[in-house]
Amino acid sequence: MRIKIQQFLFAKAHSWAVVGQNLGRAFLKLGHDVEFISTDGFQEQYCPEDLRPFRKEAPSGKYDLQLSYTAPHNWGAYTRFGGYGKAMAIWNFEYNGKSILPGFSKNHKNVDVVLPSSNFTKEVFVNMGIPAERMVVVPHGINLQDMEGSAVELKTKATKKILLNIAQPHKRKAIPLALESFGKAFSKNDDVCLVIKVILANKADQQFDIDFMSVFKTFKNRFPNCAEIEIVNRFIPNLSDIYRSCDINFTATHTECFWLPGIEAFACGLLNVAPRYGGLLDFCNDENCVLIDGKTVRVPRDHVYWQASPHLVHFDINTDDAAKKLIHGVQNYDALKAKFSDNVRKTVEKFTWENAANQILELM
Repeated sequence: MRIKIQQFLFAKAHSWAVVGQNLGRAFLKLGHDVEFISTDGFQEQYCPEDLRPFRKEAPSGKYDLQLSYTAPHNWGAYTRFGGYGKAMAIWNFEYNGKSILPGFSKNHKNVDVVLPSSNFTKEVFVNMGIPAERMVVVPHGINLQDMEGSAVELKTKATKKILLNIAQPHKRKAIPLALESFGKAFSKNDDVCLVIKVILANKADQQFDIDFMSVFKTFKNRFPNCAEIEIVNRFIPNLSDIYRSCDINFTATHTECFWLPGIEAFACGLLNVAPRYGGLLDFCNDENCVLIDGKTVRVPRDHVYWQASPHLVHFDINTDDAAKKLIHGVQNYDALKAKFSDNVRKTVEKFTWENAANQILELM
């Protein structure tokens, strides 16, 4: 089968690119002919060596499947080249509510199937006006072989290391709430370190980013006696290496359509501590994860990526509960790992890129 993947792919570290690259890699592994058309240009460090032979400057010929993870207004342009083959589009939107992004839903007519990545996103899309029968949930995944390797050398010597994998410091990721939770949970007397993986972008650089160091300074002033924190802002080619350096994977995120780092952390043997909300509940539950309670609240206008609405909601964790859950995770680490091990194993086996690719091929 001849397959075209046209979208953001090879110009920067972008979540859409991760999905497109890995689905394409899975199709190749399954014996299909795949071409990658990068719509955001090319930077050598962001184009994996194994995919370079399949990179093309422009579409050509007939395709059996045209697939794209892109915003809805691009769905037709990126999946209908020559009018051939099945057209499928992936996208996700993090905020639920009424009257979501009016005008976006009509684009479902430009593809054969819309592929939300979680049941949460499917619900969002239904509220957006996309008919449920036009959608099939295809979750993200991992390549199990990529979850093997070495560990990143950290400065900390703490016995328990909690990873806060922020990457791009979007407001959506609730960084102040995550820091507050850690500050409430642990002091300098505790043998614990929070390892923060973050891009130190300035607020002026990206509309939806915070100035991380400014937020961090405010936190340190509020919690001067907090436990050790190590900030990692360098590029790590295989991000799973930093998972293997830590014990617990923590997020306070307001909302996630899927939360791929949770699956990656499971595969690398970490204990996940995460909010009880959003797309991550497709695979995080009380049998494999420590879930944080909280409440849904109205989304601030400057958090929304496309078009703000007074009807949109996201999740605020209860930082007292988060602190309690972090302490529970550290103090009962071995017992929780043993309790969750069977369910975690089954989750990791289910959520792979090859399984996702096969699910898409079944729709042909």
